[in-house]
Amino acid sequence: MFKFKLGRKQPEDNEARRRLQKELFGLNKICDRGFPSRPSALAYDSQLKLIAIGTHTGEIRIYGQPGFQLSYSLDLNPSSSIYKLIFLDGVARLLVLTIDGYLHLLEINNYNPTNNDFSSYSTVRLDRICTSSDDDSIILKNTQTICLLRNHLNLLIGLNDGNIYLFNIENFSLNINPIIPTDIIEKTIVEYCSGRIIHPGPVQSIVQHPINEDKILIGYKNTLIVHWDLPSNSHDRTYIYKQEVESVCWYNKGMNFATCHNNGSYALWDAKQQLNIVETEKIPYGPYPCTPMTKVCVKIMRNGDPLIIFAGGLPRSSYSNKHSVSCLSENEHDHNNDRTRHVTFDFTTAVIDFFTIDKLSNDGSRDDPQSLVILLHEEIVVIDLVTDSWPSYHLPYLNSIHASPVICTTLACNVNVQFYKKLVNYAAIQFDDYSDRKWPIAGGEIKYSSNNVNDETEPRHLLLTGHEDGSVQFWDITNISMPLIYKLKTSDYFQIEQAPIDETEEETWPPFRKTGLYDPYCDDPRLAIQKLSLCTNTDTLIVAGTAGQVLTFEFSIESTEVNIATTTVNLLEGCESFVWKGHEEMKTKPTFIPSGLILTSLVQLYPPAAISAVALCSDIQTYAIGTAHGFTIFNYKQNRILTAKCTLDPNALGNTTAVPSSTGESTLIRGRSLKKSLRESFRRLRKGRTIRKATMMATAKRADENNPLSSTNMHLEDVIRVPVERQVEFREFKSSDDQVASMVRCLYFAKTYLNSVNDRTRSVWAGTNGGHVYVYSITGFEPQLINGPAIATDQTNTCTMAKEIRLKHKAPVLSIVVLDGSNQSIGYGSSIPTIESTFSSLNTHIQPTTNSENASPSSPSTIPSHKVLICSEEQFKVFTLPNLKPYCKFKLTATEGTRVRKVNINQFALKSDNINESHTESCLVCLDNMGQISIYTLPTLRRQILFSCIKASDINALSTVQFSPFAHALYLQSSSELAQVTFSPQTILPYSMSITYDKLQRKTIQRSDIDKSIRQTSPQRNTTAEQEALLLTPSKLSEHADESTLTSISEKHQETPSKSSVSSSPPRNNEVNKMLNGHEGSLVNKMNNTIIKPYQNGHAGNNSGFSTNSDSAIDLSSGITSMNITNNHKHPSNDEIQKQVDRDLPSFQSTPLKVTTETSIQKDHQNSFSPVSPNGKANASSSSSKLISVKIRQAPNINEIHYYNGTNNNNNPSSPNQRTPAIHT
Repeated sequence: MFKFKLGRKQPEDNEARRRLQKELFGLNKICDRGFPSRPSALAYDSQLKLIAIGTHTGEIRIYGQPGFQLSYSLDLNPSSSIYKLIFLDGVARLLVLTIDGYLHLLEINNYNPTNNDFSSYSTVRLDRICTSSDDDSIILKNTQTICLLRNHLNLLIGLNDGNIYLFNIENFSLNINPIIPTDIIEKTIVEYCSGRIIHPGPVQSIVQHPINEDKILIGYKNTLIVHWDLPSNSHDRTYIYKQEVESVCWYNKGMNFATCHNNGSYALWDAKQQLNIVETEKIPYGPYPCTPMTKVCVKIMRNGDPLIIFAGGLPRSSYSNKHSVSCLSENEHDHNNDRTRHVTFDFTTAVIDFFTIDKLSNDGSRDDPQSLVILLHEEIVVIDLVTDSWPSYHLPYLNSIHASPVICTTLACNVNVQFYKKLVNYAAIQFDDYSDRKWPIAGGEIKYSSNNVNDETEPRHLLLTGHEDGSVQFWDITNISMPLIYKLKTSDYFQIEQAPIDETEEETWPPFRKTGLYDPYCDDPRLAIQKLSLCTNTDTLIVAGTAGQVLTFEFSIESTEVNIATTTVNLLEGCESFVWKGHEEMKTKPTFIPSGLILTSLVQLYPPAAISAVALCSDIQTYAIGTAHGFTIFNYKQNRILTAKCTLDPNALGNTTAVPSSTGESTLIRGRSLKKSLRESFRRLRKGRTIRKATMMATAKRADENNPLSSTNMHLEDVIRVPVERQVEFREFKSSDDQVASMVRCLYFAKTYLNSVNDRTRSVWAGTNGGHVYVYSITGFEPQLINGPAIATDQTNTCTMAKEIRLKHKAPVLSIVVLDGSNQSIGYGSSIPTIESTFSSLNTHIQPTTNSENASPSSPSTIPSHKVLICSEEQFKVFTLPNLKPYCKFKLTATEGTRVRKVNINQFALKSDNINESHTESCLVCLDNMGQISIYTLPTLRRQILFSCIKASDINALSTVQFSPFAHALYLQSSSELAQVTFSPQTILPYSMSITYDKLQRKTIQRSDIDKSIRQTSPQRNTTAEQEALLLTPSKLSEHADESTLTSISEKHQETPSKSSVSSSPPRNNEVNKMLNGHEGSLVNKMNNTIIKPYQNGHAGNNSGFSTNSDSAIDLSSGITSMNITNNHKHPSNDEIQKQVDRDLPSFQSTPLKVTTETSIQKDHQNSFSPVSPNGKANASSSSSKLISVKIRQAPNINEIHYYNGTNNNNNPSSPNQRTPAIHT
């Protein structure tokens, strides 16, 4: 009857502990790594040497020199796909045109964090200055091409209907009448077409004359090219070609221009020629029909020869499905073969755009192109045009990690310095074909701290990715840039059926050269890498594949012929009734391998099922491998099987015929029996009034958890309620699901007190899907050196089962960790990353300290004590060793309704110059299936804080999360891009970023009146409340932005309302509110929400870039004015707003601090909410409701893949099916 009794409320923490907690934990997004998903636009600042990439999802990435990177997200609505990007050269500004017809002006600003601990670090940020109006978007949504004039004051916009409009950047408005209307162009055509009226068609291209700023060249779709004079607004010359025009460009100081056409031809014209005569026309890959040539660019090389670069134009019949950019250099007058070069760069995906990086001569007669940058759908390629062979550059960033689909990832932190040097040296052979010249994009400034200036002793961090094609790639993630430093191919060791390679050297036409790394196709799916394990202290790498193959690699200084004998391990020995119906095992072959990582041992498991878990203990040259059928422990130095265990049910082996396709995550079975329903009915009758009230609050919360901004949730922190556990029935595995239950999910090596407190024994722990934990003891190994690996003393070393644990709830065991007296992991596990070397995670070494949270309540400190933490999908349990006595547990599924996806043991440190004030502690970090990150103390398992990190529907991100030992995590936010987050505000990157630009050339943006600002932020566009304040108070846009960035003529001489004035809304503000059509709160309130520092770390509301060394994504230590109090559709009453918000944290077991990182902000914005000043009063004109929750806004928000950037707040909560439920205990 009392089986499901109510839990007891644990005592609250003192004020000192609460302050410490706020300093230890904080969620922040550090950076994005890899290639942005679905790119759509490209821009380059030739003066600041910055490159910008826009995507179809509204994301913007800006890159300079390696390590200089900015990210921004428009994220206004689903149609905010970026169509065009243009830099305002030299002033650190970027124009963004979206496909829905809105122009945005962004600028890069320097700023310093306000936190004193990080005052020595500076960084850069992206701010959105202004956005075009809704009326302008009606015209701009038909844009075909744009051209920014060099005065940075006007933007020419060519439309699909042939009209050309002028957009004034100074007041950021569009002239309603076209500057070059179509009817004028039609009259011009009549003069050249014998009186026939021909519509010019869409404007394909507009380019300004390189010398004379008053002249532009316009290319129309229907065969027309016009040389136009802007001051007189008339044409100088008109050219008509026989084919449709795709693109035009100037060259040779404006004395010539080039055009390309839809028949695959290009034409070179003399700009001074009065007659409609083509100087040169050519179909490079004709005469048969060719694909359209979409863009052409002509540059004058150092030797005076023209370099013609064009995209497309391939023979239609043979190569219509190919994507290419061709480079042709030849002298038209001197046909010398030595000076003629022609290469057709062949790519796997379509070309989006390209440009050249030039080094102009002093007189401007030579462009001298240095590099060619080509943006493709799935990668970016940079070609060295100075080296004769035109090789590619080795990318320091923007690498396509998905060149072959990523199957698994693993982190190696603080790798051994010697290992890193070896890896880089051996990788030099792999990169011989790349250019030796310096990376050409070198914008931005980076300043390293004094102890991290290219120091060889600097700790290095590696990310290993296993791919579908059997390759393993090593990425250096020490800084923001993520270069590829080594690539290992396991396919070289196996026989693969593939088409024969034609090695005949026949000259092909066009002269294709395969360029780029993206290749999503795989010859054999059995090659896919499932698990990786690396020990950099012993130079050992374990690679486990899909067909049961396990490979051991070690360094070799010489190239060698490899022919390794395969060791077969039968996990089902003696089970003759089993019939395997899956894929066959891989067959090996001898191969010649250059120096580097070379195969030294090969194990083939039977059945050849995919490897589900790997653990490496290099101290004893042993690893453990698990599959859906069992696990084995193998000594790779002796090639000897220590043990093999079948985890299948012997009674069901006869019916087991095939491996399941499940990944091992079984379904949670829930239900209510009649007995339990009756039991709960009687229990409810006996509850007291206080408990009944608390239960009703919890029930209302669960019913409204899809709306975290409801009025109910505001009081959850104030009510003392006892968590009510839901029943989770025992899992029932049918015979057909037996292999799922038997799958090994985790493996762990540890030297602990397995049998006695007087003797530590080497052990292996294995957890399965069915809730079984097998513990094996390993004997016969002794250390060879004090710090060296252990070796087997003889062949009699044994591995025997010592213990077996069966969890009653039968949930899959995801992780096993043995903790020492300081609550740190002492072993090597399949899911717990370890620190490879002796480097500390911080710059100063911090000794572990113990407190009331970490101290053992029962055992004396003089007796060594170990505990084992077993984490299943449903709960955490801590047992004491060696007697396996239960110490404590936390039932996550029973209390929260969520399931564990991944856990880790992390060190959280408080860094201080005073060693006595420094503090560090080990905590359990848990990711659940709702994308929430929760942190628990060890070993008491008291929850400290809860973050919303990943969108619950993003299964790919949830399944790829990799924790580091230093409170970091990496996950795939798309197939091509990784996101890195941190859970501690103390972990930053050890360098500063800044940018230098011409402040005098940065023009002031003047808005005509406040009504125009209101129109630009109408709710139809779902703009954020903060952004409205930005447009209305431009001079207070950002405390770090240039004060002359934006001015409002109508409010130029008005005084900004003080903080105290927010409490009463003037009538003028009430009228303005009515104009906002549903946007709540007065404009003054919104202005104050932006003006009053909402973030103690200096991130204003319009910030969308992330700081590489940002220190306070969630500032828990800030005062009430630093918090953003959000409201629902209704406004609270004046009394409720003025009521002091209780900032004391409740008990972290029953009601932990819930940090909701804007879960209501989603990609599809249909509703709205508005922040209210903490000390202000709501507008009386709005409908009333209750204040519901204190939400701490962070920059950037990482609630989902499209993280918060300061401008993507929408003004209503998103729909329930798009929101991550906020779950409180």
